[in-house]
Amino acid sequence: MNDIFDFYRNVTFFKEYDVNSFIGRWLDYSEWNDVEYSKLERDLLKIAYAYREKNEIHQDILVGVMRIIELLMVPDWRVFIIESNTNDTDIYDRYERFKYIISVLFTNKDIILDDFFYSYSEDIKK
Repeated sequence: MNDIFDFYRNVTFFKEYDVNSFIGRWLDYSEWNDVEYSKLERDLLKIAYAYREKNEIHQDILVGVMRIIELLMVPDWRVFIIESNTNDTDIYDRYERFKYIISVLFTNKDIILDDFFYSYSEDIKK
């Protein structure tokens, strides 16, 4: 799926993996990079909407999502910095948003991002 290239850029064992992706910066610099995260989130939302249309998902996407989740589970969030243009939220707020997206990724629940203190993605349903 070329339309979710940024998703593949964030999975360490795919050939498209990019050390400058959100996960690459997370691993190498202990950094939550808002610009790169927004690209990943946009593709996760594309995956969610595609799943809702077809009710099926490719195995590589499932494996990739699990790898991203695995890498974001850390024992001490305080060692991570935030690379952002705003200081309006902390890393815990950002992680809560990520967890919410993961929790509704393969469901038919509406994805409501208005409840968060900040915004990354525009509506990409179509």
